[in-house]
Amino acid sequence: MGLVGGLTGLVSGLLGTVVGLVSGVLRGVLALVLSLLATVLLIVAAVLCVTVLLLPLGIPLGAIALGMYGQAARLLMPGSTKLEQSIHRGEVALRDRSSRLRKRLPV
Repeated sequence: MGLVGGLTGLVSGLLGTVVGLVSGVLRGVLALVLSLLATVLLIVAAVLCVTVLLLPLGIPLGAIALGMYGQAARLLMPGSTKLEQSIHRGEVALRDRSSRLRKRLPV
């Protein structure tokens, strides 16, 4: 059982590495395509904003393009959600401690 379990673990680890590598490459390609599309939309938005008559169309289109840049950046950094969660927990802990300190201090 020990040898079979070790081999199973080795194969599982190798497959996890390959899947992770392919997933990373696909995320990178998708982020590149998304950023190129956002660039085209931003250029179209700038042209629309130059013509004063089409300004109401250009501003939202520019906002959408900037949002697409943000999505592309999030695709490149998949671990950012854990980082954001830990920062949020730290902020909540600091707020709780500061409120407790304010209650103790005479005002």
